[in-house]
Amino acid sequence: MGVDESSYNPKADWGARAKGVGMGKLHPVSWYHNYDGGRAFYTALGHLPSNFSEPAFLNQLYAGIFWAATGRK
Repeated sequence: MGVDESSYNPKADWGARAKGVGMGKLHPVSWYHNYDGGRAFYTALGHLPSNFSEPAFLNQLYAGIFWAATGRK
């Protein structure tokens, strides 16, 4: 799951702290992989409370947790 950076301006200016330039063609926001004998699942979604009433988000969250816990898709 990724973000299409052509749908927004990925450049950001946080003053002296940092300047964002975007990630380019591959800008993932959710992924899973085997790691150090276990499994890892990450999602950058779910920042708003309203996300937790969206069936599509809940399905993605459940599937990621299920895979991390069992290794089955």
